[in-house]
Amino acid sequence: MGATASSTISGSLALPPDTGQPQSTIPFSVTQNFVAKASAILNLVGSGTETVSFGTIVAPGVKAMLIEVDADTSGSLAPVLVEINGGGPVGAIEISPGGFWAYGNPSPVAGIVSMDIVYTTANCVRVWLLGD
Repeated sequence: MGATASSTISGSLALPPDTGQPQSTIPFSVTQNFVAKASAILNLVGSGTETVSFGTIVAPGVKAMLIEVDADTSGSLAPVLVEINGGGPVGAIEISPGGFWAYGNPSPVAGIVSMDIVYTTANCVRVWLLGD
């Protein structure tokens, strides 16, 4: 384990609260300390399942995570499915090309400790994981 560091995930969702009204912003932010990190660029080809390495991150699991799928300029690439903790396709999170999944859980109890990326077409998936 390394030295403790801090990270923040922040952003906002802007939408009109009702039809015809101006946009309103809903901000979000979470800050957490971490001692271990893992990252990967997965250049996926064909179809299959890629297990994401968590490096030295241990239970209770990931405190912060960002997964990005590169944009598709061809219009022919399929979404990937992110399977958490061996859960299989039931409850898997779909991320289309050009999309992302940001996750923050500053004090996990029974958190994310494993992840598989299931794909049916070529994609480039970028993953960053922070934990203890």
